Amino acid sequence: MRIILIHGFNANPTMNFHPWLRDSLRERGFEVVAPELPLLVGEELNLPEIIEKMKSEIGYLKTDDILLGHSLGAFIILQYLEAVEMTQTPRAVIMVASPFSVSRPELRRLFLVDLDADVLMWKAREFVVVHSRDDKMVPFEHGEKLAAQLKARMVATDSDDHFLGERYPILLDTIEEISKRPFEFAPGQNLPDDYVGIQTLA
Repeated sequence: MRIILIHGFNANPTMNFHPWLRDSLRERGFEVVAPELPLLVGEELNLPEIIEKMKSEIGYLKTDDILLGHSLGAFIILQYLEAVEMTQTPRAVIMVASPFSVSRPELRRLFLVDLDADVLMWKAREFVVVHSRDDKMVPFEHGEKLAAQLKARMVATDSDDHFLGERYPILLDTIEEISKRPFEFAPGQNLPDDYVGIQTLA
């Protein structure tokens, strides 16, 4: 099973929790891919270049892939899901401390206003939003809005702020829980059934 870790802006795979999570996952037998992407705030965002970099290091997504993105890096994952040809549906997308929107004009194009949420929610078997209630950089309400928009499962914590530290067991636990849970249904299985309770003709 492959875990794809995408760092946030002004960061790289050697910062924050990424080294610990990468090493912990590999110790448990996961394959881990953690590309270093050109995501520097203050420089012009070149989304095609970022997508091409991900293509070269990740390639086609597979059924057992789990993608985890931190902060704005989670929206790079959504852009990737929308941009690349997909022959298989990844197991899950985990969005950690991700904003619902930002005010910076150069970053606005990343967000759901330019993405089709109704299509995106079918691009993975499950979406999970992990957000701390005391996040000072991205208020908790952003995570709630994002979870509602993507019909995602919400994992709320109380004291992890913006997940800029070195170790967060909740992230490892969430990945392991997803990896061990059998999937018996098609993408969108976590969506509510609008037809429950409707009487059918005999």
